[in-house]
Parts: sequence; C-alpha cells; structure tokens
Amino acid sequence: MAAQRGRIIIALIVGCVGALLVSVCDPLSAVADEACLKSAELVKKGVDMGDGSDAEISLYHEAIQRCPKMVEAHFNMGLALQKKGDLSAAEAKFREAIRIKDDETFRIGLAGVLMQKGEVSAAREQYERVLEQNSKSVAALQGTAVILEKQQNLSEAVATLQKAGGIDESNYLTFFNLGVLNEKLKHYDAAATAYRRAVEINPKHFESKYLLGMVQSRLGKLEDARRSLQAAAELRPDDVRVHLGLGEVYEKLGERGLAETALRRVAQISPTNFYAQINLGLLLIENKQYREAIVTLNRAASLDGKNSRVWSALGRAQLELGDMDVAEKNLRHAISLEGSNAYAHNNLGVLLQRLGKKDEARQEFKVALALNPSLEVARKNLDVVGED
Repeated sequence: MAAQRGRIIIALIVGCVGALLVSVCDPLSAVADEACLKSAELVKKGVDMGDGSDAEISLYHEAIQRCPKMVEAHFNMGLALQKKGDLSAAEAKFREAIRIKDDETFRIGLAGVLMQKGEVSAAREQYERVLEQNSKSVAALQGTAVILEKQQNLSEAVATLQKAGGIDESNYLTFFNLGVLNEKLKHYDAAATAYRRAVEINPKHFESKYLLGMVQSRLGKLEDARRSLQAAAELRPDDVRVHLGLGEVYEKLGERGLAETALRRVAQISPTNFYAQINLGLLLIENKQYREAIVTLNRAASLDGKNSRVWSALGRAQLELGDMDVAEKNLRHAISLEGSNAYAHNNLGVLLQRLGKKDEARQEFKVALALNPSLEVARKNLDVVGED
C-alpha cells in the first residue's frame, strides 16, 4: 500500500503569550492608594478567569478606570482581547502597557499580535528591541525563529533556536520547533533528536511524540516509530493522524492485521477521512478482499472523485474479480486524471494482456517503467510479454 497520511504540517509554536501572563503578586508594593488596590484585586480576578470572555475584559476595563496607569490591567486586557480575536484592540492595549512601562514581556505580547495580523516586519522589530536589551530572551529568540521560517531562512532559524536551546535547556517548545525546522530541511536525524528531547522534557506533548514517530518511520526505525506513535495514541486516542501513522508503520512491519485495525479506527473516528478510506481499500486489495475493497474505495471516490489513485485501485480490484469492462474504464479514467500514474499504466497493461492485446499491454508496461523505473512489477510484466 502506498501510504498517504494526509499529513497536517504543524506550524511553529512560539512561547505562548498566555504563558507570560502578569499577575499582581504584591499589590501593596506597586500601588499607593485605595483605588489602585481595588484595581489590583480586579486584575487578579481577571487573571484567574483567563478565558478571554467579556466578563474578564470588563474586569480589566474597570481596573483601568480606577487606576489608569496599572500596567498589568492593560497587558492582561490585551491578552484577553487577543484570545477573543480582537487583534487591533489587543495591539492598542499592549502598546499602552509599553507606554506606561517598557517591558520585555509587553513587547513580546505585542510582537505576537503583530504576527497574527501578518505584520511580520513590525513583529520582528519588536523582537529585535527585546534582544537589544536582553540577548538571552528565549521568547524573543523563538519569535525571531518563527519569522525567519516564514521568510524561508530555515538554516538561520535553526541557528536561532539552537541558541535559545542553549540558554534554556528545559523549554520543550524550542526543541519541538527545532524538530519542525530540521524536518523541513530534510535533516531527519536531527529532527528525531530534537523531537526526542522535547518528549523527554514534556512527555505529555502529543505533537512531539507524533512527529517523532513519523520521522522514525521515515528513517526506517520502525520499532521505535511504533512505540512513539502508540505513546502518542495514549495521549489522544481519537486523533486521526496518529492512527494513520500507526497503520503505515504496521504495514511496513508486515503486520497487516494491525494496519487494518488502525485504518478502521480512523474510518470509525472520521468516516469522511479520505486517506483512511483509500489506504484501507489498498490494504484490502493486498489481502485479496476485493469486494470489500471496492466498497471502501467507492467511499473514497465519493470524497475525492478526482484522485487518480482511487480509480486506479478500483480498476485493480475489479480486474482481480474479472470485471474487465468496468476495470478498463476506471483504469483509463485514472490515467486521464493523472498521466504520470505508473501503477494505473501497469494495471491497464495487465488487463490488456489478459484480453490478449499483447502489443497494447507492452506499451503500457513501458510507460509505467518510464514513469517509475523502480516499479519492478512492471519490469516483470514486460519480461512476460517480451520486447517488440
């Protein structure tokens, strides 16, 4: 089965602004009058809510009315507005917090909002301002790396995150991001090392475990991949991606029963998942369960009728059942959708050979080999029909 995971590309995750939430630990040392003491109490209530609701925002608004220069109220209101999706209002509150007190945390919050608004250059300026004052700011280095990644400066982004990792070896997000970047650079060993470090720091981080398993599978470390993906599945039993990954690994290990179970699990969780249906259909063909494969592949075709692999697989199953007319129709349809589908050309060649059309079959096998020289089944089929 040519496995396709429908892989979701994970965006780089920077140190979450919410994690930088400022609360008033000792109001008496920060304020001098009763109004600001009351404001501090309101801010604390808002921090405890932390849900970005109108009620939380109202607490900060009242706090600011009582004590206009309480910087914590402005900053946390910015966080709440950001969580709510009101980015322009959040930006205004972060800028007001900076006007009252130029603080690293506030600039990083502002940079995060600017990034969300797509103002990448403005966000980078904020990170640079922070790094001018504190070259060891891990959050600013992480944010800079995200910007470099967006600008396709991947090697520079890796170097920036490596610097952040050297400063704080306990920040799992730094190592997770290093894994993402190294994977994009196709440095799979380095990616596996980074993901593994992220998992060591935070064993409950699903994305690190999942992506570690997928990289290990790519590297051919199948038993390691099995363990990583099974551990990820324990964290998120209903995550479609991890079961698709497990299905791929089980198949590579030759454990088709487990692969089928994993794909059926995906189909159960998400009946409209195209990759589950097509991969399950392909696996059923390999298991010679042709009739069930056709039912499954028809479901896949209903989800994506323009995917050449679906029609090629349907043609293969129908060919095995001897339904030649329908099989030929579907195989030719697969080729019309994607002329470079070597498997469809090979399967059409098999059908033509069985129909006694030896010359046409030979031509299809040659096309298949030209498209995919490593397709040994087409080479063997060509040997059977012989050269011109």
